Amino acid sequence: MGIQKVANRVGPPLEPAHSIKVVSELTRLPMGTLRAWERRYGFPKPQRRADSNRRLYPADQLERLKVIARTLEHGYRPGDVIHKPTHELLQLLTPTAAGEGSAARTIANVATLIALLSADDAKGIEDELRLGAAALGAKRFVTDLAQPLAQAVGEAWAEGKLAIRHEHLMTECLTTQLRALLAAHQDADGSPSILLSTLPGEPHTLGLQMVALYLALSSAKPRLLGASTPPEQILSAAQALGASVVGIAVTPGVDLPATRRHVRRLAQGLQPSTTLWVGGAGAAALGKLPPRAQALSSWAAIDKALAHVRRGV
Repeated sequence: MGIQKVANRVGPPLEPAHSIKVVSELTRLPMGTLRAWERRYGFPKPQRRADSNRRLYPADQLERLKVIARTLEHGYRPGDVIHKPTHELLQLLTPTAAGEGSAARTIANVATLIALLSADDAKGIEDELRLGAAALGAKRFVTDLAQPLAQAVGEAWAEGKLAIRHEHLMTECLTTQLRALLAAHQDADGSPSILLSTLPGEPHTLGLQMVALYLALSSAKPRLLGASTPPEQILSAAQALGASVVGIAVTPGVDLPATRRHVRRLAQGLQPSTTLWVGGAGAAALGKLPPRAQALSSWAAIDKALAHVRRGV
């Protein structure tokens, strides 16, 4: 059970406390992250059983960790929030009514960015993306702005409303912002390690940039291998880097027979402990995947698959 009373130790008895596994489940913070924060920041400060040296977290620390986890979802970095008292953390999560109204008026949106793109206003795009990241937080920037924007630009280009140069410009602006956010939020001790790449003939990596940031904000450790990577090189990198997961992005219009062959080769060649994720707008066209491969079609599906890997199932 998660709540325990510790006995048989010298000194006054400890308060009821939770095991690291239960704390991880209740906060959605990986056990490896909790241990890393203990080493790096001195918090949390688990108590120890005298007979087994197991970590046990008092209720007040659990509650504070829950609030810290919420601030991370809003885009704050662990080092910026972990030493703040709980009341200050709650203030970060509760903007004033005036602040909410201001944010509602100024948060970047897809329509505004498409208009700036049509006008070739690169600086305006960059400013709006920075504003969106600051107002929404890193995770919502990915899910509520970057992905819908990329999809809208692709559709506008397909309909002839934008030129290929417009698509390229927005891709570069989005990639720059995503990389800046990833550099600010990735955790060197994140877990599990997830290798992200695309297969030969697939030059687009914007989707992978979004997934990398989303995973980093979920305390995983994404490693971007790049585009158009041969399966044998992906397999070698996965083994060399000790990846628990290999993630492949597939966009519409790829060579489906070749992509199916590459996915089968990856599924056959990965270590038994390594999972293969296949995502992207073109993944559904591949049809049935090999037994070792898993199709992911949403952010919620990524959350579920990540939790599955962490449980070691």
